[in-house]
Amino acid sequence: MNELRSILHKITTRPIYQLALFTIFLFGCSDEDIDIAELRGTIVEGATVSLSCEYIFQTDGGRYFVPTFLPAQYKQNGALVFIKGEILDELSDCANLIGDGAFIRIEQISTAN
Repeated sequence: MNELRSILHKITTRPIYQLALFTIFLFGCSDEDIDIAELRGTIVEGATVSLSCEYIFQTDGGRYFVPTFLPAQYKQNGALVFIKGEILDELSDCANLIGDGAFIRIEQISTAN
């Protein structure tokens, strides 16, 4: 027990150890900002547009994203929805050559009337 107390005392009182602890804390607690996109579009079965994805989300602007998870009630071809989600820097296996097909992690989804 005294040995542990001695080690802790050295770690917390020596400047080099304090700097190391501060650096670990700083990088360990850094939280990168998550960019949440708000998009309106249509849920489309991948097969209807010759893609191997089960479902895609096609925005009103024509881009498409692949949901990492799509709730069952929204798995309807042609469903108009609003999505708030994080567009990930990873393309799905069914991505096309013009940059569409990035994964989107859905935070909120609702029907668009």
